[in-house]
Amino acid sequence: MLKLIKREELYLSGYKEYCKEFHENNITYFCPTNPNAIDGNWFEKTKEWYDKKELGLIENQPKTLYFWAVDENNFIGEFQLRTELTEDIINGIGSVGYSVRITEQGKGYGQNILKQGLDIAKKKGLDRVLLNINELNEQSIYVTEKLGGKLMDTIQTYNKVEGNHLMRRYWIDL
Repeated sequence: MLKLIKREELYLSGYKEYCKEFHENNITYFCPTNPNAIDGNWFEKTKEWYDKKELGLIENQPKTLYFWAVDENNFIGEFQLRTELTEDIINGIGSVGYSVRITEQGKGYGQNILKQGLDIAKKKGLDRVLLNINELNEQSIYVTEKLGGKLMDTIQTYNKVEGNHLMRRYWIDL
């Protein structure tokens, strides 16, 4: 059964494989950690940064809660929740991000991760969340709309990884 958990070193090898799948498939609308940077000490080396990020203690970075999606002992994906709406979040990454590893897509995990993540957002006191989705990411658009996402607009945007692209912005009321 799929569950969202706080990051755990136990799932590090699965996380590395997940990252490797995205990099090998040249997925540009979502870029997890470069798998070459993940070694046996990566979890411990990054723990303090993630802890500070979750507390909102990193300057010019939004407070972000991180969860890994696991099914039994298998790493499936991740979920991120930004609890404050800033202009950068509204026009950039959105308040919610989620992903499913390439080899596990098409099995309903995306919908399950997002649904559980929306429950977390509600428990954190949010009444709605914003998902900003590259127009090429048809799977995420489908899942978002299925879970009640209402299209706010589509904007032309730019970032270093994706270049110029169209981004759909969806609100989901909780």
